[in-house]
Amino acid sequence: MAVTAMDIFERAMHLSDNGDESTGKFDTVDNREYKYRTPSIINTFINEVYPYSDTCKTVPGKRPAHPFITSMDDEIDLDNYCVEVLAHGLAAKLFTDENGTIANYYQQEYERRLNDLRIRGGIPSAAEPIEDAYSGAGYYDEETGEWVHLTGIYPHNQFGRWA
Repeated sequence: MAVTAMDIFERAMHLSDNGDESTGKFDTVDNREYKYRTPSIINTFINEVYPYSDTCKTVPGKRPAHPFITSMDDEIDLDNYCVEVLAHGLAAKLFTDENGTIANYYQQEYERRLNDLRIRGGIPSAAEPIEDAYSGAGYYDEETGEWVHLTGIYPHNQFGRWA
């Protein structure tokens, strides 16, 4: 799904609650400087995120790289999760000089989400069956209260501890 630099800018402004409260718009006079800096900031982050996007196209022998953008209308070919990661990175850099606490928060979120992409590709973990490596190795004899192992008898108490 292709989004524009403006879409990522609006997500970053939305994350930071930096829009016009009456209109809900993020392209305001107060955000003009942020908007001006956005393309160059996105260019610094885009190639960190792009290799993990579902939309990444690789060429054998070359690093996956997204073309740089030059305007707010340029399209960025990233999946939705990568767009969110990029929006956090953008918010971190936009607010570095104005509010260090907010900038640090978004930087940590960017790094956490980027690490999530690196480790699992941004895909949530799923339950997997666990193979029982000990099945057939023995059984619990309720009459004697003992674990009968294939190699002998090992008594244990009612809490499963060895006696």
